[in-house]
Amino acid sequence: MFVRNKKGFAIIEILIAITILSIAIIGIISGVSAGIIAISGNRNLTKAMIIAKNKLNEFQLDKMRGTDIDKEPIEEYPNFFYSREIKRFEHDLLGPIDAKKVTITVFWEQKYNEKSYTITYIYPWK
Repeated sequence: MFVRNKKGFAIIEILIAITILSIAIIGIISGVSAGIIAISGNRNLTKAMIIAKNKLNEFQLDKMRGTDIDKEPIEEYPNFFYSREIKRFEHDLLGPIDAKKVTITVFWEQKYNEKSYTITYIYPWK
């Protein structure tokens, strides 16, 4: 019987297994880091939605009265600003009607880009 030396073959198997494992780990790490980036971006968007809804609620509590506001800082949320614009609502087919539209926009900076979230509310005006 012939006995062959298989020591070199075992090393090649180990190198191939390490290569396959490292490719799989690189894929997993890139997926996790992409998920972390998405979560942090959504966190700021969620804050902006909460701010916009709160500012709209404050406007409603003030009986829909107030002036336009341009990029006012928000104390509770550093690096977030909001604007409010009130104007007469014009319907696409009917034209101007007895209603007003308030638009609240929240701004923040994310990765050196200015992002914004806008909420609009139309209400009857007497």
